[in-house]
Amino acid sequence: MRYSMLVVVFIILMVIFSAYSVVYTQGLSTESKYSVTLGTYSLQGTYNYVATLRPNTVYNSTTLRLGQGSLFVAITKSINVTYSCTVLLSQPGDINLGTSYLTTLSGEAWNKTLSDSFQSAQQSGVGSVTLSKSFSLNVTQTVALAKEIGSELQVPTPTYLVQIKPASTGSLTEAGRTIPLYFVTPMNLTFSSGVITPSGTSYFHQGNVTGEVLVTYGRTYASRYVSYGFLAGSLVLLGLAIYYVLRIERREEPAVDEMIMLTRPYREVIATTTSLPEGGSRIAVGKWEDLVKVADTMGKPILEFVDKGRGFTHYIYWIEDGESTYIFETTSKPGWVQ
Repeated sequence: MRYSMLVVVFIILMVIFSAYSVVYTQGLSTESKYSVTLGTYSLQGTYNYVATLRPNTVYNSTTLRLGQGSLFVAITKSINVTYSCTVLLSQPGDINLGTSYLTTLSGEAWNKTLSDSFQSAQQSGVGSVTLSKSFSLNVTQTVALAKEIGSELQVPTPTYLVQIKPASTGSLTEAGRTIPLYFVTPMNLTFSSGVITPSGTSYFHQGNVTGEVLVTYGRTYASRYVSYGFLAGSLVLLGLAIYYVLRIERREEPAVDEMIMLTRPYREVIATTTSLPEGGSRIAVGKWEDLVKVADTMGKPILEFVDKGRGFTHYIYWIEDGESTYIFETTSKPGWVQ
């Protein structure tokens, strides 16, 4: 019985552990998402210019390119600016690009539009697209216009600038993903103290084309199924163990003989013999309690003879009183705990 209870306790611990494993596996992720780079793209805006100069002794040349020297207003006749915008893909895709060009002349308190135009390109299955645009700026006319506007507004114009402002919009489709585009690349030609200073001659932007990948964890599902099976098996084992203890094992324990229980309080007045009562008259007593009363009344011991047979036990109890014998007999069969 003690061993059986230890087994039951062990199985209960198995049930607790399997229940914990079920809760634990329920909290595990079955899938996850993460971003991957499917491709890259870049946008580059570049300005170049060639200035036409008056005959001069500064450069001994009538042309001046970007980076070759300062542009002095007094000797510069015109500036031819070339702008190019390139969209480059890491793998072939579709490009839809439109660029608006706005050229303005502005001072501290005023602004005038010199030109406004638009250019577009749409191509499929390509790795790059380039838009180019040229602008010609007459320096003499620009200086005269700035002075005229300043005079009209009675605003001094010691410093003013010409701004070329391309704004590119559109989209690109690469690796099945569509990316919106917006790229503004202004160039300023600042007129101040007799010198034209260019700025914003190069722009670059790079981006990634990303996508999400869904990963399913098969091990999580397998762990869940194993934990379910372990819990179900543990519960079945627990039920069988409890049934065995309550129904099977207890039935295998013989019940304490009823006569042993009845005679236990009177063992001091009971003498066990190995022989049956001899002749004389016999008076049958129907109940054990009646035989006890006779013994108490006569003040005599109770004699006991036990005959253990196969599948039964025969008890004979008697009291001898001269030629008379008061006798009580009973047969008990093995009982089982239910």
